[in-house]
Amino acid sequence: MTPSRFETGRPMLLAGLRRWYAFSEGPSQIPVVWKDFVTRLPLPGQVGGRTYGATCQMDPEGQRFEYMCAAEVETFDGLPEDLGRMRVPEAHYAVFVHAAPVWTIRDTIVASQTWLESNGEWKAAGTPDFERYGPAYDAKTGLGDTEIWLPVTRP
Repeated sequence: MTPSRFETGRPMLLAGLRRWYAFSEGPSQIPVVWKDFVTRLPLPGQVGGRTYGATCQMDPEGQRFEYMCAAEVETFDGLPEDLGRMRVPEAHYAVFVHAAPVWTIRDTIVASQTWLESNGEWKAAGTPDFERYGPAYDAKTGLGDTEIWLPVTRP
């Protein structure tokens, strides 16, 4: 798989439910947290209708990662205390379209990481990567308007 396009993303403030997951448990636990998160939308000061699944931190030795079900907000002021916060800087992204049901998104994530490791031209930029769910995403079917945004830079 290769990126469908490259795009420069603007800085964003993301707010949402931020949790740690074991690598083995993420696929079953993350959908449960998404169901809880969407009941809280729209967030105070939310920008647009997109939602994001952002990877906050990775702990390969501990076989776990931190992930946030999120929406973009104008400011962190006025948000409920239990919501996580993340500043996403401007970055250049390799964008991968996920055209299958959302429950197979791990396949696209793995393919994007494989591309990153083997492409020879781009390397990880060290900023958050994320899933972006656009207005045409249908949570009932798990289909439509889903992309993986992988921050990249040239060595």
